[in-house]
Amino acid sequence: MGTTSVIYRILLVLHIAAAFVGFGGVIAHGAYNAKAFAAKAGEASLLLRTTKSVTAIAYNSINGVLVLGIVLIALSDGAWKFSAPWVSAAFVVWFALVGVMHGLIRPSAVGLAERADALDPEMQMAEDPEVNTLAKKLALGEGLFQLLVVVALVVMVWGPAAWN
Repeated sequence: MGTTSVIYRILLVLHIAAAFVGFGGVIAHGAYNAKAFAAKAGEASLLLRTTKSVTAIAYNSINGVLVLGIVLIALSDGAWKFSAPWVSAAFVVWFALVGVMHGLIRPSAVGLAERADALDPEMQMAEDPEVNTLAKKLALGEGLFQLLVVVALVVMVWGPAAWN
């Protein structure tokens, strides 16, 4: 099929769009979490439940990035090879992103939502020690995630030219 075919280019656009929606969604998620952390528990609960629903789309899009990337390599007629170092690097970065997402971000966000539901609706979220612990884990996860997104961009932009 090759990298100049219409199908390949459509899939490439979908791959890039999935990256925007997925990675951008998780990064934007951080702004909502910060707002929830600074709010009263009643308001935070609503924000966190809404964020949880919206980020489900982001998580699915991140999975789509991997699937579409694999399909693009398979359809490239040898222009890109699974054995290329930049492809291996891309897989490692993707798995690291998903690990941070499922190991730090998601559990902390779920914990914050559950804690907001358990607190008095008029209590400030930041006054609760458990909320502070969860918020620190979430901030660490979000920082690592953002750093890994930058690494992924570097691999995608410079990798094919430098390592192919």
